[in-house]
Amino acid sequence: MSSLTSTKNINISYLNVEIKVNIFKYVNTPLNLALSSKEWSIIARDTYAKTEWLIQQFGKAHAFFHGIRLGPAFINKNVCQSLFIKKAIFSRYLTQKLVIHYGLYDLKLVELKIKNNIVDRSGAGLVLHKYRNPWAGNLPLEVFLYLLKEGAVRFENQYQKGNDMELFHYLSAGPNVINYAPNILEKNFEKIKDLILKQRFVPFPPRPKPFQLNQKIVEEYPPKDGYENSRQLNVIARAILLESQLVGLWKEIGYNDICSDINDIVLEGAMLILFPPTPPLEWICPSVDQVVTRLNNLIELGFDLSNKIVMNILQLFEHRLDDIGETIWNAFTTIRTEETTFSFVFGLFREAFEPTRCQRKLFIINFLKSKTEQHDLIIKQILEQRFNDENIDDFEFRSRRKSLILSPQIYEFILNTYGNESDLTLMCFKDILFLKIYYDDPLNASLAQSSTTESIDAIYDIYKQKIPKNIELLKHTIFHS
Repeated sequence: MSSLTSTKNINISYLNVEIKVNIFKYVNTPLNLALSSKEWSIIARDTYAKTEWLIQQFGKAHAFFHGIRLGPAFINKNVCQSLFIKKAIFSRYLTQKLVIHYGLYDLKLVELKIKNNIVDRSGAGLVLHKYRNPWAGNLPLEVFLYLLKEGAVRFENQYQKGNDMELFHYLSAGPNVINYAPNILEKNFEKIKDLILKQRFVPFPPRPKPFQLNQKIVEEYPPKDGYENSRQLNVIARAILLESQLVGLWKEIGYNDICSDINDIVLEGAMLILFPPTPPLEWICPSVDQVVTRLNNLIELGFDLSNKIVMNILQLFEHRLDDIGETIWNAFTTIRTEETTFSFVFGLFREAFEPTRCQRKLFIINFLKSKTEQHDLIIKQILEQRFNDENIDDFEFRSRRKSLILSPQIYEFILNTYGNESDLTLMCFKDILFLKIYYDDPLNASLAQSSTTESIDAIYDIYKQKIPKNIELLKHTIFHS
């Protein structure tokens, strides 16, 4: 009886651990969970849990990269062995990059270089941060040697001082003009196939986009953070546009995220080939069917023509929409035929109103407006949803943002388009007025950046000039509505 009870307890205990690991692997920031209790801390240090988390969060293609990126507090030899057991992709390219990146920089020397203008003084803090935190820089020696040894065995000690990304660049006719590239790539296809299937070549993941709006990313080569630069990702995208079989080869070795990693670059690149920025004399504008066929071929491979990509493409050609806009639009609506026009335009307006979008000249907003007679209803629904999400009625600013919810350009567009007495204009002015009153208070004036208050003052003045009613009456209407 006691033996049976013991067996049951073991099974239940095992099940509990499995459940916890399954929860753990879906958590984006496991450190917070690990700090919440001793039990979760134990799970967070478990080799199996770490392996499951890496694969769930980053896929088999990038699990090793991110494990190494997280450093000695996360990666160890046992985790590496577990990743091998789970068939995570280990490439010759990764061992080549390890050789380049391993080891820490002499920060005193870097500071002296900055001081003597050997390294650019601008953004010195960011420069030092990169040198303090290089990818694989503080990898435990045991792990470094273990991975190099595995690479030597798996790839027969070939070309650890090489660079498979550069090799792919040349084999895929990267240096050649687009007219000659297909023949060169076809000639080298078997070598590229060997590079992917035998050497397990997979590009490193794209660099995450910055959290701050309008923050520029200055790329360097080789990148100290390990992420693949846009130039290298463009090499991959260009090759796929020339030879779609490459997607199948990467998926064959388990790189299932190939399409999502370079989705934007491939679809935008396809459109740039169809509609070159500087068309040659013999160029003929493609038909709607030709555009649809090209994009559908890519969609069948796994690429996604999302609202974000549609907006990217419209922005790419915003100065040419008068000439090619209808062709592009008809192609998009043909591909997205399962959606109503209202639903499609609604999604694009919502994407266009994202703060990350720069809509200074409003070409695209007016283009979208021309595609439906219900544009005012669409904009009203988006405003209501966005303002509700941002708690616009929180006049004490306890939970709402302390900057304009939408851009000043959008607010000016709404005023000019729908007039000074429309509900849409009043909704926008509510956000502007709340912020104007808040920052006019001397106690709050020092809390904002000058650019924030300047944009609020500018759009407030525009609204004030164009709204004929007494401004105090309008304030009363807003605060008592």
